[in-house]
Order: sequence, then C-alpha cells, then structure tokens
Amino acid sequence: MLNGVRVLDLTQYLSGPSCTLLLAGLGADVIKIEPGPVGDLCRLLPIAADGYSSYFVQQNRGKRSVCVDLDKSSSHELIAALAGECDVLIENFGHGVLTKRGLGPEELRAVNPRLIYVSISAFGRTGSKAHLPGYDLIGQAAAGSVALTGEPDGAPIAPGVPIADMSAGIMAFGAIGHALFARTVSGEGQFIDVSMVESVFQMHPFAVQGPSVTNGKARLKRSGRHFGSVPPAGTYAGPDGWLVLQVLDAQWPRLCQAAQSISLDADERFATARGRADHRHELVNTLEAWMQTFESNEALLAHFDAHRIPAAAVIDPADAHLDPWFEERGAIVTVEDPHFGPITMPGFPLHGSAIPDRDTEPLAPLLGQHNVEVLREVLGWDDERIDGLTNDGVLLSAPVVATD
Repeated sequence: MLNGVRVLDLTQYLSGPSCTLLLAGLGADVIKIEPGPVGDLCRLLPIAADGYSSYFVQQNRGKRSVCVDLDKSSSHELIAALAGECDVLIENFGHGVLTKRGLGPEELRAVNPRLIYVSISAFGRTGSKAHLPGYDLIGQAAAGSVALTGEPDGAPIAPGVPIADMSAGIMAFGAIGHALFARTVSGEGQFIDVSMVESVFQMHPFAVQGPSVTNGKARLKRSGRHFGSVPPAGTYAGPDGWLVLQVLDAQWPRLCQAAQSISLDADERFATARGRADHRHELVNTLEAWMQTFESNEALLAHFDAHRIPAAAVIDPADAHLDPWFEERGAIVTVEDPHFGPITMPGFPLHGSAIPDRDTEPLAPLLGQHNVEVLREVLGWDDERIDGLTNDGVLLSAPVVATD
C-alpha cells in the first residue's frame, strides 16, 4: 500500500516507533536514524541479551538503521541530505533539539517542499508548555485519564498500557496517510504537530462536555471496577476468573432473559437506566452472585453469547497464545530473532484486501546495520565518502554493550 514511500524516522522509545512500525507494515521504506553510540535508547530496555532488547525488536521490525553521532555537524548534513530524498520525516526529540542543528521543519521543507514533517511531543510544539519534557505517564496525567482510573476512595492510577504513547503514534500515522493523499492534489508536504496530551484528551466522550452542559453537576469520578454511570457495565468475579460485562439500555432486556432465575425485570429498582445507576451496588452484587453459580467462566460466557450479551474474559496478555483467535487473526506472531530465538509478540493490527498476509515476520535492524546500503542507494554516495564518514566517527555501527 505504501510501496515507494520513504520515511526518515528520527524517533526513539515508543510514540514515534509505534507510528513508523505501522508505516513499515504497509510497505513504506523506513530509515531509522539512531543517535550514537547506543542508538535508540529502548535498545537498552529489558529484556536484553548481549545488549539487544526484545522491546526494541517489537517496535522496530522491518526498518533500516543508520547510526550517526549527532554531535558532529557532518551528521546534520547527512540527515538533511536524506530528508531531501524522503517523503516523510518523523521525530520526537525534545523541544528545539533538531532546529538548533538546522533540521527543523522550516529548514528541511525549504529544501524539499514535498516533505511531510511530523513532530510528536508531550505538549505539542506550540503553547506555554511546549518546552516541557514528557513521557507516556505525563501525557496520561495531563490529559485527565489517570484522574478517572482507580477506586473511588483510592489514589488515581495509570492504566496498564501506554495509552499516551500509542495514541500519539496512531494519530501521527493517520495524519501522515491523509497528508500523503493531500500531496497528490497540492504537490506540497506539510508540518504536522502531534501531542500526547491531546491524543488522550480527545478520548474523553463525556468528562469534558458533560460538566459543561450541567454547570459542573455531571462530573465523572473514579468508580473502581464498575462504570458508575452505566451499570451493570464493569468487571466481575466469575466462577474461576475475572470477566467484563457491558450492558447498555439496548441489551438490558436480553440480560434479564439470560438471568431469569434472579428476576431482574421484576425489580422496580432496575426498571430504568436511572434506577440502575441509583442502585448500582445492589445490581452488580446480585449479578455477580448469580454469575458464580455457573460451573466455569467458559460456561458463563457461552451463556452470555447465546443471549447476545457483550462479555469477555479478562486475559493476561502473556497468555494470549492460549486463545486460538489471536493466531487466527495474526494478532500474535513469532519472530525468529537471531539473538533471542523465537519471540512471541503482537502482530500487525491492520487487515485489508490490499494488505498481504506475511509469510514470515521481518526482523529489527542491528545498530547502524544499513549505513552503507542507505547512503549508496538513497544518496548515491561512493565508498570513499562513506568510509571517510566512518573513519571520522560520524557513522557508527558498534553493537550496544550489555548492561546489568
């Protein structure tokens, strides 16, 4: 789908690499510029073998690596030259880091007007907080998602997945696709500014507009394992494990039919959505006790399925391979990594008639593995020039040293 699109990837950790992983999966040629001497710092994250991280493998499959010493001006010229031959550049450096090196959007787009320059940061590149550093947890907290997660009388808790990093990466991915389409009409690239905070903040379907239209009365609060406003949606202890149930107004009659033995439809307290909200504790306790009368979670979920009730087991992601669905969809794959051997990890999440199934999973690059290949192919530089940059310490390819 993106064959022929060349992406210059100046990102590290997760927000940017998650975006370029999707681009690579759709066929783009992703050239990952890594700052020497260690490269993308997630190469050092556990679990590591011989200085090679499985975290890095998951996020950087199918990319090519060029490693440079960013403190040398010759590396800035090299990056600028590559940007002149690329369709997309994506970066997530700190505020002003690339601009100080002559690699900001204005400088590079002046040379290559067709370049789509994408910046991911915690608070965006404009506004009074543009200078602040930030990772996933900061993005989540500043966007309000942490405030709404946890027990009512407990501390705010961040979810167990990096929502800010990943949502910013997905936002950038979507924007890039549309910018490529717009370029087919205008012939021009553009600058795209993605913040982690806004990527999470726009996920609030009620928490912002609800208080606005009720003079602050309808303010969401932490409600623990149950959705306070739409019971009986929440997490339940089943016969042999946890499961979730999400029943809205449309499904309530079916739930009453499924749970005929406890006569939910005959209880006036639960007759309306407002009544169920007002008496949510009684409702969820009654339902949970009924659920535990089944032989197993499997039997309970089969019963829900027979009545078209939305429900699912709460799985441990480390056990996803035990559910055949994940393999059927390619949602879980095995990468035959030369350092670790077989690694199980999430597969490519997009499916479509123009997206071919993979026979084998691509590998992640070694540090600087494609220095020579990329400079020859993309810039047409000869071996003498490339060797000179290597000898001058501009191009690096030493393996990351393992750390305890």
